[in-house]
Amino acid sequence: MRSSNKTNNYDNIIKYQYFLNYSDNLKDLCDIEMKSIFGFIPKNKYFTTSNYIDPSRSVFIKGCIVILYLENSLEALERAVKKDQLFYEDYKIRFIKTDDKVKYEDSLKALRTIGFAIEGNFALHNPKIKLALTKINNQWIFGHYIKNDSTWIERKQKPFNYSYALDIVIAKTLINIAISNNFNLNLVDPCCGIGTVIIEGRYMGVNIKGFDLNPVVVNKCNENLKFFGFKDDVKKKNICDITDTYDVAIVDLPYGKFSKTSLSEQSLIIEKTKKIARKAIIISMDDMSELITSSGFTIIEKCFVQKRDKFSRYITICY
Repeated sequence: MRSSNKTNNYDNIIKYQYFLNYSDNLKDLCDIEMKSIFGFIPKNKYFTTSNYIDPSRSVFIKGCIVILYLENSLEALERAVKKDQLFYEDYKIRFIKTDDKVKYEDSLKALRTIGFAIEGNFALHNPKIKLALTKINNQWIFGHYIKNDSTWIERKQKPFNYSYALDIVIAKTLINIAISNNFNLNLVDPCCGIGTVIIEGRYMGVNIKGFDLNPVVVNKCNENLKFFGFKDDVKKKNICDITDTYDVAIVDLPYGKFSKTSLSEQSLIIEKTKKIARKAIIISMDDMSELITSSGFTIIEKCFVQKRDKFSRYITICY
């Protein structure tokens, strides 16, 4: 008997089966994020890749299977597991649904079949080893399961929140789009508000600075940062007074909640953003494509995020 350290039985490269979850209004945003961190846009809510990304990095990734076995039938999978004398102590297997229509009773049967093929003890509660089984394109996939820890949900609650502030789902996603997989980049949020983008960036270990023109908002942002254990270093500063340069700027354009904001002022912010950052992600209430391109940017991606109970946003990624 042995505990499995094997990789896929069809080549020597470890592959991962990812599973996504998103609502229709967030599909385009998810597509841009997946392209940024995986290098392609998945055709379905599941995909296979040899690149490992921690599922907890994205709000859209439910989890992934580290593929140990890929077989054309459940019987072949059972034989392979028995042949390897796969052994786990305190394990649990889950079945993950996909487009392949596997009836509930058939999924339970499949779990029992593979469960009995594994040597060791099954643990219904608090398993040490988490495994997963799924069927995609008539092939059975089995391996270790890594679940999204979803701790970002806890950060929805902070000392200061505004209903019109940037949603945490969008904020976390924009950090991924900003850095792709380069955690050495320097980011800035020059209109940071209560700091949702700053907080999500720092939770991911990203070097990100924040500024805002409104002193009251700056104080509340710093209180939020302290609440989550981060340095309260956001400064009151007009974007026009920022002299440092950054790799990426994430700019949620002011829309007049705390002070009057004109189109010319928004245009000035975009123009200044071009001077302080090589790449920019601009969030706006309206489509600002013309202003963005006239400021010297080249738009590479954009999408519209429709929100029912909050402000909808245009998101534009540009160089």
